[in-house]
Amino acid sequence: MSNTIVAGIDLGDTKSLATVLSPSGDATDRFSFAMNEEGYTFFASRVPRDARIAFEATGMAYPVSRALRRFGYDVTVAHPRELAWIVKSKRKNDRVDSLKIAKLHMVSMLPESHLLDRDEQIARDLLIQRVKLGVETGRLKNSITSYLKREDVYQSLPQTTDKFSAARRHAILSLKFNDDRDLVLKTMMERLEFLESQCIPLDDEIRKIAKESDDVKLIMTIPGVDFYLASLISSFIRDVNRFPSDDHLASSFGIVPVTRDSADVKRRGRMSRDGPSIARWTLSIIVDTVMKYNEPIRGYYQSVKNRTGSGRMAHVATMRKLTRMLYHMLKTREHWKWERKQLTRRKLSNLGGEA
Repeated sequence: MSNTIVAGIDLGDTKSLATVLSPSGDATDRFSFAMNEEGYTFFASRVPRDARIAFEATGMAYPVSRALRRFGYDVTVAHPRELAWIVKSKRKNDRVDSLKIAKLHMVSMLPESHLLDRDEQIARDLLIQRVKLGVETGRLKNSITSYLKREDVYQSLPQTTDKFSAARRHAILSLKFNDDRDLVLKTMMERLEFLESQCIPLDDEIRKIAKESDDVKLIMTIPGVDFYLASLISSFIRDVNRFPSDDHLASSFGIVPVTRDSADVKRRGRMSRDGPSIARWTLSIIVDTVMKYNEPIRGYYQSVKNRTGSGRMAHVATMRKLTRMLYHMLKTREHWKWERKQLTRRKLSNLGGEA
């Protein structure tokens, strides 16, 4: 490490600033470069290929990382939230930030963030787009329901378990107010149909990816967890072996309490909320789903709720418990403890996999 040149980069949207340190830690060069091929080529002309490069994980981290790795650089991407605790100061500008990143990297104190590879990133984008469409569809359904209730026609719809069953949709479209409300309802239903049609190709692609993933199939042994939820949580776990323990996995989800220890005083705060919020949302949905089908998990939730008096704390504790179980399943390749094998076979058959 002592003979290695280090470059810290403060990333911008169109232009970035690099600070280059000699092996002794002195700043030997500082320059700006454009965030395009011409700029990356200029960077390569100023920084030796055996230098270690570091920058913070921002929206531009992916294209810059790919570009510099093509030139053969050793790239480290810093975790933004953990880095903030280290580099926080009253002086903040591109020159200071790039220098701090370089110096932290030189002494191996840079908290690293792992970027997805290209295929993982594409799969994650598919899943997140499906989440957004699902949320938008759910909100629109709620809006339609509220509108029908306000106009006092909701109770006249067929009584079905699915609030938007084929029979109900037909009844909604058959409603006639004989004024502009007909147009309002028609456009709302057409928009719902459009959003639902957008989900179909995404589901098809996600199903194809899930079919090739042993981790997804393993998580699908949990009753109530389909290929979509299993794919989503698996995309955030990725290779479970990169986590030394289930505590580390829980920390990546941000469901561990913030710790502030000083001497003999130990303080535990609210959960850290580190990591992607969609990962916590997915885990929360899985917990809600599992509790519908699993009495022991539901009993655990209720016992924590009775002990703490807080449904929120009980839900987080159950998320933590499920994380431990997911970690164990993926490490040992064991199926869900309370698996219903016939249901698993049916889900895999619908997926197109082997039972």
